Amino acid sequence: MQNQTTEFYGNINPLVGLSAKTLRLYVAFEVFRSQADSLEKPEWFRTPNRDEVLGKVGFTKTDIDTGISELIAAKLLEIQYKNSDQWYCLK
Repeated sequence: MQNQTTEFYGNINPLVGLSAKTLRLYVAFEVFRSQADSLEKPEWFRTPNRDEVLGKVGFTKTDIDTGISELIAAKLLEIQYKNSDQWYCLK
């Protein structure tokens, strides 16, 4: 059997190949989603005090920004702005 690349598995499951901090951020966003979802669109949620809350569990601002960029690139996260609030949708 031929060895498959990370890219091959990443096409099957986009979580493959993400950094450990980005995976932790994805899970943290799952927690936010369960606590602050939208009544109109339940798949969308806000992250009140995102940087402060994530900072308490070891994320720096750079970790958050990098993780968000990686999640968007992997098509696992979308962001919309509504009334100066950021709304997130995990895939």
